[in-house]
Amino acid sequence: VSSADWGVNYSHSHICALKNSSVIMSCTYTYPTGYQIMKVFWTKGPVGHPDPPDLSEDREYSQRLQYLEDKQQNCTIRLNHVTQKDSHMYYFRFITDKENGKWTGKQGVSLTVTGDFHEVSLFFCALC
Repeated sequence: VSSADWGVNYSHSHICALKNSSVIMSCTYTYPTGYQIMKVFWTKGPVGHPDPPDLSEDREYSQRLQYLEDKQQNCTIRLNHVTQKDSHMYYFRFITDKENGKWTGKQGVSLTVTGDFHEVSLFFCALC
């Protein structure tokens, strides 16, 4: 099985959001034929942790995180009522039925939550 058969493609690598808003993080994923998906989830950094936590099982996130698709190769979520504590790198991970069949999308999504519109404007200007 080639590593080209595995992948996570994030729609956006950087998201800036206002405090108390909702954020949509989108991605799609691929895996080799002959594998069966057992679990899919989003997690926070750092990458490389052997058993990263599932955000939907974390009490800080469980009531605010919602999957928007059927999870069949689409991994789009909505995170509601974001605060500055939510400013992190986020990664999508999937686990298959095979022993070495686990994959984390290494690029990830960087979420920055700011307090007001003025801060958002300054953030985007800094990216220009």
